[in-house]
Amino acid sequence: MECVFCSETTLNIEKFYEDENFVAIYNIRPVVKGHCLVIPKRHIESMLELNERERMDFISFSNKAIFIALKYANANDLDFLLQKGENAGQSIKHLHFHIMPRKKNDSLGVNKDKFFQSFAEKENTVKTLTNNEMKAVVNDLRSIAENHRIQINEL
Repeated sequence: MECVFCSETTLNIEKFYEDENFVAIYNIRPVVKGHCLVIPKRHIESMLELNERERMDFISFSNKAIFIALKYANANDLDFLLQKGENAGQSIKHLHFHIMPRKKNDSLGVNKDKFFQSFAEKENTVKTLTNNEMKAVVNDLRSIAENHRIQINEL
């Protein structure tokens, strides 16, 4: 079975930003507004498998995806989360990082114990976006990326 993050169908629907090594997609079950994923284009399971070029590109690309997600969510704060392995809650065996814009009194809460419990519950139970909902969000994100292209390129 093909990896969902390697699927052209998934990428065509959910992708809003990319470069040579990474792609940013909107989470199909966003736990907060702006919940995106940074994913290497190459199918790997661990950060330890990133090659030198990918490691160098990772921070720069992540900063750009974060900028877009924060603009979309009208937020200033965020959680940047990596889950590696089943015991850490990783459900898809393709390296991915969660960008979750945060606001005061959002549904995840500030207390880290409650955050992880809430994240784990919501990640599996929150409503899956329809194709039309995903298309609208991705169009908004792409528009932000285009409208702020100069700022993003300076990151």
